Amino acid sequence: MKEMNVLATDKNLLTLIYSSESHLGKQVLGYVQGVRSALRTVDVAKTRLGHTVWAGIAEGLDKDLGELFSPDAAETPDMGHDGSANFDTDDWLKLIDNNPALLQKPIAIKGEKFMQVTSRSEVLQFFGVDSAGLEKRNMGEAPTTSSTTADESFI
Repeated sequence: MKEMNVLATDKNLLTLIYSSESHLGKQVLGYVQGVRSALRTVDVAKTRLGHTVWAGIAEGLDKDLGELFSPDAAETPDMGHDGSANFDTDDWLKLIDNNPALLQKPIAIKGEKFMQVTSRSEVLQFFGVDSAGLEKRNMGEAPTTSSTTADESFI
């Protein structure tokens, strides 16, 4: 398994961190692969992220590390009576290293903007891909599918 110890961000680079063991992760991957921008995808089931990378992601999302993961997606020890996980940062880092399925909600990064994706379509909004600039046409007429301004993105 490869290991990534540094996560470089760039306003022109779309980064998706996902787990191929997550249904939503695979769906979001399909959506972003159609984006015509520089794209980097990181599958945590194949590439282990360094602990400093995970800490940076949590900071970028303004969340505790444990909030990034879904403990019910894999067998995890030490679950509380209320179903919550009683883990510290080191515990979470060890768990994600061995259980990539814990990352059920992919993480999208563009420059200094971070987002944990909860639905397929919201990743396109995050990356600035929508139908803006399409002129309404009469039924039967072909739509404009090329950029009409400098800042538009099309799939």
